[in-house]
Amino acid sequence: MLPNPTTHEMKTAIDKNTILLEDNNKLLKKLHKYEVMGFWFRILWYGILIGMPFALYFYVLEPYFTAVGSSYETFYVGMQEIPGFKQFNDALQQYRGE
Repeated sequence: MLPNPTTHEMKTAIDKNTILLEDNNKLLKKLHKYEVMGFWFRILWYGILIGMPFALYFYVLEPYFTAVGSSYETFYVGMQEIPGFKQFNDALQQYRGE
């Protein structure tokens, strides 16, 4: 047969349970806060990983590509002076269908 608990024992058990519930609630709130912060940190991190190559190209490399592009035009005009290159280039363009 089950023992009949006294009122004092029941009150002690309820108080202990209340303390444990409050501690549990505090821990769950901390976990939720860390999960939300982690989510936004991951969003920021992937944004940086995806955006960095674009920023690197537009702010650092594009001026060099522009300079190389103008140099390429000069290079291409110089290549036209090589004997046989013009015929090769024309044949290649005909092969491509241009």
